[in-house]
Amino acid sequence: MSAAGHLLRLAVTLDAGGEGGAWRITRERGADPAQVLVGRTPQDAARLVPLVFNLCGAAHGLAAAAALGLPQPADPAAMARETVRDHALAILHHWPAALGEAPDRDTLGLLARPGGDAGLTAALVGDARALAAFSPAELEAWLRAAPTPTARRLAQIRRFDPAEGRAALAELTEADVACALQAAAAPNPQPADPLRETGALGRTADTPLLAALMAAEGRSLFVRLLARLVDCLAALAAAARAPAAPQWPQSPPSLGLAPAARGLLGHAARVEDGRVAAYRILSPSAWNLAPGGLLERAFAALSPGPLGRRLAPLLVSAINPCVPVVLAPAREAAHA
Repeated sequence: MSAAGHLLRLAVTLDAGGEGGAWRITRERGADPAQVLVGRTPQDAARLVPLVFNLCGAAHGLAAAAALGLPQPADPAAMARETVRDHALAILHHWPAALGEAPDRDTLGLLARPGGDAGLTAALVGDARALAAFSPAELEAWLRAAPTPTARRLAQIRRFDPAEGRAALAELTEADVACALQAAAAPNPQPADPLRETGALGRTADTPLLAALMAAEGRSLFVRLLARLVDCLAALAAAARAPAAPQWPQSPPSLGLAPAARGLLGHAARVEDGRVAAYRILSPSAWNLAPGGLLERAFAALSPGPLGRRLAPLLVSAINPCVPVVLAPAREAAHA
Protein backbone atom coordinates (compact mmCIF):
# COMPACT_ATOMS: atom_id res chain seq x y z
CA MET A 1 0.00 0.00 0.00
CA SER A 2 1.26 3.51 0.49
CA ALA A 3 3.59 3.06 3.48
CA ALA A 4 7.28 3.58 2.72
CA GLY A 5 9.67 0.67 2.89
CA HIS A 6 9.22 -3.08 2.70
CA LEU A 7 7.74 -4.74 5.80
CA LEU A 8 10.30 -7.11 7.30
CA ARG A 9 8.73 -8.01 10.64
CA LEU A 10 5.78 -7.24 12.88
CA ALA A 11 5.94 -7.13 16.67
CA VAL A 12 2.66 -7.59 18.52
CA THR A 13 3.25 -6.75 22.15
CA LEU A 14 1.04 -6.82 25.22
CA ASP A 15 1.57 -3.74 27.36
CA ALA A 16 2.24 -4.47 31.00
CA GLY A 17 -0.86 -4.53 33.10
CA GLY A 18 -2.26 -8.04 32.87
CA GLU A 19 -5.99 -7.98 32.24
CA GLY A 20 -5.93 -4.23 31.72
CA GLY A 21 -3.14 -4.28 29.16
CA ALA A 22 -3.52 -3.48 25.50
CA TRP A 23 -2.12 -4.88 22.29
CA ARG A 24 0.41 -2.71 20.51
CA ILE A 25 1.73 -3.33 16.99
CA THR A 26 5.05 -2.03 15.67
CA ARG A 27 6.50 -2.50 12.19
CA GLU A 28 10.10 -3.02 11.15
CA ARG A 29 10.77 -1.92 7.58
CA GLY A 30 13.75 -2.29 5.29
CA ALA A 31 14.88 -2.43 1.69
CA ASP A 32 12.37 -3.67 -0.87
CA PRO A 33 13.62 -6.96 -2.39
CA ALA A 34 11.73 -6.20 -5.61
CA GLN A 35 14.36 -3.56 -6.37
CA VAL A 36 16.86 -6.30 -7.30
CA LEU A 37 14.84 -6.58 -10.52
CA VAL A 38 15.51 -3.00 -11.61
CA GLY A 39 18.07 -2.73 -14.40
CA ARG A 40 17.55 -6.29 -15.61
CA THR A 41 15.99 -7.46 -18.83
CA PRO A 42 12.34 -8.56 -18.51
CA GLN A 43 13.35 -12.15 -19.17
CA ASP A 44 16.03 -12.10 -16.48
CA ALA A 45 13.68 -10.42 -14.01
CA ALA A 46 10.95 -12.99 -14.69
CA ARG A 47 13.43 -15.82 -14.11
CA LEU A 48 14.58 -14.29 -10.82
CA VAL A 49 11.18 -13.49 -9.30
CA PRO A 50 10.20 -17.06 -8.25
CA LEU A 51 13.63 -17.49 -6.66
CA VAL A 52 13.47 -14.29 -4.62
CA PHE A 53 9.81 -14.72 -3.63
CA ASN A 54 9.88 -18.48 -3.21
CA LEU A 55 7.10 -18.91 -0.62
CA CYS A 56 4.65 -18.62 -3.51
CA GLY A 57 7.05 -18.80 -6.43
CA ALA A 58 4.53 -20.02 -9.01
CA ALA A 59 2.04 -17.26 -8.18
CA HIS A 60 4.75 -14.61 -8.22
CA GLY A 61 6.04 -15.99 -11.51
CA LEU A 62 2.60 -15.70 -13.09
CA ALA A 63 2.15 -12.12 -11.87
CA ALA A 64 5.67 -11.12 -12.95
CA ALA A 65 5.23 -12.50 -16.47
CA ALA A 66 2.03 -10.52 -16.94
CA ALA A 67 3.54 -7.33 -15.54
CA LEU A 68 6.61 -7.67 -17.78
CA GLY A 69 4.59 -8.42 -20.90
CA LEU A 70 5.93 -11.95 -21.28
CA PRO A 71 4.04 -15.18 -22.05
CA GLN A 72 2.28 -16.24 -18.88
CA PRO A 73 3.28 -19.62 -17.42
CA ALA A 74 0.21 -21.76 -16.86
CA ASP A 75 0.92 -24.03 -13.91
CA PRO A 76 -2.26 -24.29 -11.83
CA ALA A 77 -1.04 -27.50 -10.19
CA ALA A 78 2.08 -25.77 -8.84
CA MET A 79 0.02 -22.90 -7.49
CA ALA A 80 -2.38 -25.36 -5.83
CA ARG A 81 0.59 -27.16 -4.27
CA GLU A 82 1.85 -23.87 -2.83
CA THR A 83 -1.53 -23.33 -1.20
CA VAL A 84 -1.63 -26.88 0.18
CA ARG A 85 1.86 -26.51 1.64
CA ASP A 86 1.06 -23.15 3.22
CA HIS A 87 -2.14 -24.38 4.90
CA ALA A 88 -0.74 -27.77 5.91
CA LEU A 89 2.18 -26.15 7.71
CA ALA A 90 -0.25 -24.02 9.71
CA ILE A 91 -2.74 -26.79 10.46
CA LEU A 92 -0.18 -29.44 11.37
CA HIS A 93 2.57 -27.36 12.95
CA HIS A 94 1.36 -23.93 14.09
CA TRP A 95 -2.06 -24.98 15.44
CA PRO A 96 -0.72 -27.84 17.59
CA ALA A 97 2.05 -25.60 18.94
CA ALA A 98 -0.47 -22.89 19.85
CA LEU A 99 -2.51 -25.48 21.76
CA GLY A 100 0.48 -26.93 23.60
CA GLU A 101 0.87 -30.03 21.43
CA ALA A 102 3.72 -31.43 19.35
CA PRO A 103 3.68 -30.77 15.59
CA ASP A 104 2.34 -33.60 13.43
CA ARG A 105 5.55 -34.23 11.50
CA ASP A 106 4.47 -37.61 10.13
CA THR A 107 1.46 -36.09 8.38
CA LEU A 108 3.52 -33.12 7.20
CA GLY A 109 5.87 -35.63 5.62
CA LEU A 110 3.09 -36.62 3.21
CA LEU A 111 3.65 -33.30 1.42
CA ALA A 112 6.92 -34.62 0.06
CA ARG A 113 5.67 -38.10 -0.74
CA PRO A 114 4.49 -38.88 -4.31
CA GLY A 115 0.81 -39.73 -4.17
CA GLY A 116 0.56 -38.45 -0.61
CA ASP A 117 -2.46 -36.21 -1.23
CA ALA A 118 -5.07 -38.87 -0.44
CA GLY A 119 -3.31 -39.70 2.80
CA LEU A 120 -3.03 -36.03 3.71
CA THR A 121 -6.74 -35.46 3.09
CA ALA A 122 -7.68 -38.46 5.22
CA ALA A 123 -5.30 -37.38 7.99
CA LEU A 124 -6.83 -33.91 8.05
CA VAL A 125 -10.56 -34.68 7.86
CA GLY A 126 -11.10 -38.43 7.71
CA ASP A 127 -14.10 -39.10 5.47
CA ALA A 128 -15.23 -35.45 5.50
CA ARG A 129 -13.84 -34.54 2.09
CA ALA A 130 -17.04 -32.60 1.39
CA LEU A 131 -16.57 -30.48 4.52
CA ALA A 132 -17.27 -27.26 2.58
CA ALA A 133 -20.80 -28.51 1.83
CA PHE A 134 -21.62 -29.44 5.44
CA SER A 135 -24.40 -27.71 7.32
CA PRO A 136 -23.49 -26.13 10.66
CA ALA A 137 -25.20 -29.08 12.40
CA GLU A 138 -23.11 -31.57 10.41
CA LEU A 139 -19.99 -29.59 11.30
CA GLU A 140 -20.81 -29.73 15.02
CA ALA A 141 -21.36 -33.49 14.78
CA TRP A 142 -17.99 -33.88 13.04
CA LEU A 143 -16.30 -31.80 15.72
CA ARG A 144 -17.88 -33.88 18.50
CA ALA A 145 -16.77 -37.12 16.84
CA ALA A 146 -13.24 -35.68 16.36
CA PRO A 147 -12.14 -38.35 13.86
CA THR A 148 -8.75 -36.67 13.33
CA PRO A 149 -6.35 -34.58 15.42
CA THR A 150 -7.27 -31.54 13.30
CA ALA A 151 -10.97 -32.02 14.07
CA ARG A 152 -10.14 -32.36 17.76
CA ARG A 153 -8.10 -29.14 17.74
CA LEU A 154 -10.83 -27.25 15.94
CA ALA A 155 -13.30 -28.55 18.53
CA GLN A 156 -11.11 -27.02 21.24
CA ILE A 157 -11.03 -23.68 19.43
CA ARG A 158 -14.80 -23.85 18.90
CA ARG A 159 -15.33 -23.45 22.65
CA PHE A 160 -13.99 -19.90 22.71
CA ASP A 161 -16.27 -16.88 22.43
CA PRO A 162 -16.72 -16.03 18.72
CA ALA A 163 -16.21 -12.37 19.62
CA GLU A 164 -12.54 -13.05 20.43
CA GLY A 165 -10.51 -11.68 17.53
CA ARG A 166 -13.56 -11.13 15.34
CA ALA A 167 -12.97 -8.51 12.65
CA ALA A 168 -14.03 -7.92 9.07
CA LEU A 169 -13.17 -5.68 6.14
CA ALA A 170 -14.40 -5.58 2.57
CA GLU A 171 -12.82 -8.27 0.42
CA LEU A 172 -9.91 -7.18 -1.77
CA THR A 173 -10.75 -7.11 -5.48
CA GLU A 174 -8.60 -7.16 -8.60
CA ALA A 175 -9.68 -3.57 -9.24
CA ASP A 176 -8.41 -2.54 -5.79
CA VAL A 177 -4.97 -4.01 -6.48
CA ALA A 178 -4.77 -2.50 -9.96
CA CYS A 179 -5.79 0.94 -8.69
CA ALA A 180 -3.24 0.84 -5.85
CA LEU A 181 -0.42 -0.18 -8.18
CA GLN A 182 -1.35 2.41 -10.79
CA ALA A 183 -1.67 5.14 -8.17
CA ALA A 184 1.79 4.33 -6.78
CA ALA A 185 3.28 4.78 -10.26
CA ALA A 186 1.69 8.22 -10.74
CA PRO A 187 3.94 11.32 -10.60
CA ASN A 188 2.31 12.45 -7.34
CA PRO A 189 0.98 9.32 -5.62
CA GLN A 190 -1.75 9.86 -3.08
CA PRO A 191 -2.04 7.65 0.03
CA ALA A 192 -5.68 6.81 -0.57
CA ASP A 193 -5.61 3.01 -0.53
CA PRO A 194 -8.79 1.57 1.00
CA LEU A 195 -8.61 -0.95 3.83
CA ARG A 196 -9.29 -4.44 2.52
CA GLU A 197 -8.67 -8.06 3.48
CA THR A 198 -7.69 -11.05 1.37
CA GLY A 199 -7.04 -14.71 2.00
CA ALA A 200 -8.55 -18.14 2.40
CA LEU A 201 -11.82 -16.88 3.86
CA GLY A 202 -12.49 -14.77 0.78
CA ARG A 203 -11.98 -17.79 -1.47
CA THR A 204 -14.28 -20.01 0.60
CA ALA A 205 -16.91 -17.49 1.72
CA ASP A 206 -19.43 -18.74 -0.86
CA THR A 207 -19.30 -22.38 0.24
CA PRO A 208 -22.44 -23.52 2.09
CA LEU A 209 -20.62 -24.11 5.38
CA LEU A 210 -18.64 -20.86 5.57
CA ALA A 211 -21.56 -18.78 4.32
CA ALA A 212 -23.82 -20.19 7.06
CA LEU A 213 -21.21 -19.72 9.78
CA MET A 214 -20.47 -16.12 8.79
CA ALA A 215 -24.18 -15.33 8.78
CA ALA A 216 -24.43 -16.71 12.31
CA GLU A 217 -21.25 -15.39 13.97
CA GLY A 218 -19.36 -13.21 11.53
CA ARG A 219 -15.69 -13.57 10.64
CA SER A 220 -14.65 -15.11 13.94
CA LEU A 221 -11.30 -16.67 14.74
CA PHE A 222 -12.82 -20.14 14.42
CA VAL A 223 -14.38 -19.29 11.04
CA ARG A 224 -11.07 -17.99 9.70
CA LEU A 225 -9.18 -21.09 10.84
CA LEU A 226 -11.84 -23.39 9.43
CA ALA A 227 -11.59 -21.50 6.13
CA ARG A 228 -7.92 -22.45 5.93
CA LEU A 229 -8.82 -26.13 6.26
CA VAL A 230 -11.59 -25.85 3.65
CA ASP A 231 -9.26 -23.98 1.29
CA CYS A 232 -6.58 -26.64 1.81
CA LEU A 233 -9.04 -29.37 0.80
CA ALA A 234 -10.01 -27.38 -2.30
CA ALA A 235 -6.35 -26.92 -3.26
CA LEU A 236 -5.67 -30.64 -2.76
CA ALA A 237 -8.53 -31.42 -5.13
CA ALA A 238 -7.27 -28.83 -7.65
CA ALA A 239 -3.74 -30.24 -7.57
CA ALA A 240 -5.09 -33.72 -8.35
CA ARG A 241 -7.29 -32.66 -11.28
CA ALA A 242 -6.16 -33.06 -14.87
CA PRO A 243 -4.70 -29.80 -16.22
CA ALA A 244 -7.32 -27.50 -17.72
CA ALA A 245 -7.21 -24.05 -19.23
CA PRO A 246 -6.73 -21.88 -16.12
CA GLN A 247 -8.82 -18.75 -15.59
CA TRP A 248 -6.35 -16.15 -14.28
CA PRO A 249 -7.26 -12.58 -13.41
CA GLN A 250 -7.10 -10.29 -16.44
CA SER A 251 -4.30 -7.78 -15.90
CA PRO A 252 -4.07 -4.28 -17.39
CA PRO A 253 -0.84 -3.50 -19.28
CA SER A 254 2.26 -3.45 -17.06
CA LEU A 255 0.32 -5.08 -14.21
CA GLY A 256 0.17 -8.70 -13.14
CA LEU A 257 -2.42 -10.23 -10.81
CA ALA A 258 -2.40 -13.75 -9.41
CA PRO A 259 -4.19 -15.77 -6.71
CA ALA A 260 -1.52 -16.71 -4.15
CA ALA A 261 -1.85 -18.94 -1.09
CA ARG A 262 -2.29 -15.95 1.21
CA GLY A 263 -4.60 -13.96 -1.08
CA LEU A 264 -4.57 -11.75 -4.14
CA LEU A 265 -1.10 -10.74 -5.35
CA GLY A 266 -0.18 -7.81 -7.59
CA HIS A 267 2.96 -6.86 -9.55
CA ALA A 268 3.63 -3.67 -11.53
CA ALA A 269 6.56 -3.08 -13.87
CA ARG A 270 7.84 -0.26 -16.05
CA VAL A 271 10.19 -1.32 -18.83
CA GLU A 272 12.28 1.25 -20.71
CA ASP A 273 14.82 0.51 -23.45
CA GLY A 274 14.62 -3.21 -22.80
CA ARG A 275 15.34 -2.93 -19.07
CA VAL A 276 13.18 -2.88 -15.94
CA ALA A 277 13.06 0.76 -14.84
CA ALA A 278 10.69 0.31 -11.90
CA TYR A 279 9.07 -2.62 -10.10
CA ARG A 280 6.53 -2.84 -7.29
CA ILE A 281 4.80 -5.74 -5.61
CA LEU A 282 1.69 -5.65 -3.45
CA SER A 283 1.53 -8.87 -1.46
CA PRO A 284 -1.62 -10.01 0.35
CA SER A 285 0.07 -9.03 3.61
CA ALA A 286 0.44 -5.45 2.39
CA TRP A 287 -3.34 -5.26 2.85
CA ASN A 288 -3.89 -7.56 5.84
CA LEU A 289 -1.09 -5.96 7.89
CA ALA A 290 -1.72 -2.36 6.86
CA PRO A 291 -2.04 0.24 9.65
CA GLY A 292 -5.63 0.15 10.82
CA GLY A 293 -6.21 -3.01 8.78
CA LEU A 294 -7.31 -6.56 9.46
CA LEU A 295 -4.59 -7.68 11.86
CA GLU A 296 -4.85 -4.54 13.99
CA ARG A 297 -8.64 -4.78 14.14
CA ALA A 298 -8.55 -8.48 15.00
CA PHE A 299 -6.10 -7.92 17.85
CA ALA A 300 -8.19 -5.00 19.11
CA ALA A 301 -11.04 -7.53 19.46
CA LEU A 302 -8.85 -9.99 21.37
CA SER A 303 -8.81 -10.02 25.16
CA PRO A 304 -5.42 -8.73 26.43
CA GLY A 305 -5.27 -11.14 29.38
CA PRO A 306 -4.22 -14.82 29.58
CA LEU A 307 -6.93 -15.94 27.15
CA GLY A 308 -5.81 -13.42 24.57
CA ARG A 309 -2.21 -14.50 24.93
CA ARG A 310 -3.28 -18.08 24.32
CA LEU A 311 -5.30 -17.18 21.26
CA ALA A 312 -2.82 -14.71 19.76
CA PRO A 313 -0.76 -17.32 17.84
CA LEU A 314 -3.95 -18.79 16.39
CA LEU A 315 -5.11 -15.33 15.35
CA VAL A 316 -1.82 -14.73 13.54
CA SER A 317 -2.23 -18.09 11.80
CA ALA A 318 -5.79 -17.21 10.81
CA ILE A 319 -4.63 -13.98 9.11
CA ASN A 320 -1.56 -15.76 7.71
CA PRO A 321 1.03 -13.01 7.15
CA CYS A 322 4.05 -13.62 4.90
CA VAL A 323 6.43 -11.84 7.30
CA PRO A 324 7.49 -12.96 10.79
CA VAL A 325 5.23 -11.82 13.62
CA VAL A 326 6.80 -11.64 17.08
CA LEU A 327 4.40 -12.05 20.03
CA ALA A 328 5.66 -10.89 23.41
CA PRO A 329 4.71 -8.90 26.51
CA ALA A 330 5.88 -5.29 26.22
CA ARG A 331 8.66 -5.75 28.74
CA GLU A 332 10.19 -8.39 26.45
CA ALA A 333 9.71 -6.47 23.21
CA ALA A 334 13.05 -4.70 23.41
CA HIS A 335 14.81 -8.06 23.42
CA ALA A 336 12.67 -9.73 20.70
